Amino acid sequence: MMFRPLVFLTVFVACLATQGFAQKGGKKAKDLPYSFEVTGVSDTAIYLANYYGEKLFYADTAFADSKGRFGFKEVAPEKEGKYAVVLPGQKYFEIIIADGERIVMQTDTTDYIDYMKITESENNKIMYAYIDFLAEKKTERERIFMEIEENEGNPEVTAALKAEYNRLNEAVIAYQKAMPEKHPDKLAAREVAMGMEPEPPAELQEDREKAYYWYKRHYFDQFDLNDDRIVRLPIFHNKLMNYITKTVVQDPDTLIKAVDELVARTEQGSEVFKYIVHYATYHFETSKIMGQDRVFVHMVDTYYKTGKADWMNEENLDKITDKADSKRYTLIGNKLPELILADTAETWISTHRDIKNKYLLVYFYDPDCGHCKKVTPKLVEFYKNYEGDLAVYAVSGNNDNKWLKFVKKNEMPFFNVSIPQKAYEDADFATSLLTGKKTNYHSLRYQEHYDVYSTPKLILTDGERRILAKDIGVEQLGEILERIEGSVKEPGAGM
Repeated sequence: MMFRPLVFLTVFVACLATQGFAQKGGKKAKDLPYSFEVTGVSDTAIYLANYYGEKLFYADTAFADSKGRFGFKEVAPEKEGKYAVVLPGQKYFEIIIADGERIVMQTDTTDYIDYMKITESENNKIMYAYIDFLAEKKTERERIFMEIEENEGNPEVTAALKAEYNRLNEAVIAYQKAMPEKHPDKLAAREVAMGMEPEPPAELQEDREKAYYWYKRHYFDQFDLNDDRIVRLPIFHNKLMNYITKTVVQDPDTLIKAVDELVARTEQGSEVFKYIVHYATYHFETSKIMGQDRVFVHMVDTYYKTGKADWMNEENLDKITDKADSKRYTLIGNKLPELILADTAETWISTHRDIKNKYLLVYFYDPDCGHCKKVTPKLVEFYKNYEGDLAVYAVSGNNDNKWLKFVKKNEMPFFNVSIPQKAYEDADFATSLLTGKKTNYHSLRYQEHYDVYSTPKLILTDGERRILAKDIGVEQLGEILERIEGSVKEPGAGM
């Protein structure tokens, strides 16, 4: 549906507030390159918003006269794409601004789609014809589904209805395929084709693996990745999101390869290049899937540290590189940097030198942390079932009396360690710890080097201190250890 309530973005609202209403007067609507007449609106501000990905941003303001006539100034060629004409009541209808076309459209607030009349603009004629076509097919599809439900138990009738449904799908696909052939130079026609799903050849469809790799290889066939206008078509964002989050196997190395191959198909510095790099970086920076921060670190190293992401200012570049640096030491599969901290008796304990258990769980917590107070007793109880194979290196965020009371209250049978308070207060003392090889720089700055910006945080390692899992809950530990043990006993089994 192309007309719907508008969810205003903060950026969009802020821009409107600073722009204010357009002044009355100036060129008449009919003399502007994009001219509209909407029955049912009058003497009010109308806004033009452009898509960037899936989101809308302020582009221009007009003022409808008493007859609902208004217009907008011309959009630069590099800004062409899909736009929204935003009307009172935070509702809008979409338009395509492309190919240097003049646009003349009329509609009515009673039903913006049904009353839409396009006098000039082949792109918008194509788009709204497609909307009408899909609406018609949707009605037919709903009728078929209803009749299938009504004829449940009558296989002859339902078989005929399913065949009709298949023909309906084929008609939609045929329509989509025909668009770029009928209108090879129109963005709206290419947008229709972008909605098509790649269909593997018949000879590959019996082999799921071959069909999958064909599908993945041809996923963006309908997209011209050298046409910057596609970043202003929401369908590109949706396809990109689906490709990265669902189509590609969610393994970090596979994702890195897929993203790099996709970026390589674009021109460095183009809007499409920027969009893919930014989207992938942000997605993997914020991903909740364990291990995908490896992709984030790769993106920063490959595109930001090398200067390819030249749209970033120095301050934001420093922030993103610092964040990548804080994650790189604890990536899944990497060897955990050695931690050497002091226990309650002020004995320095090393995760590598002093602990020889089959598994080591590094537990970062703070005695004042509410969630830590709930997690710690669960971890103590869990530990009882794995004592011997598992050691816990419990790192407290402070080392005052609260810490000692917390350890005693929870009867924590762990290596309970922290940074001595004096190391925070006396720079010379901290330096002496390093020069005297009591500890190391990673340990005294563990919050940065182990990505400990909130607690509790758990990192599970094997006997060689390779990281097996992290950012997990105590309730997940048993399943993870059982899975690891199973993979050790059964060569070839995946973790």
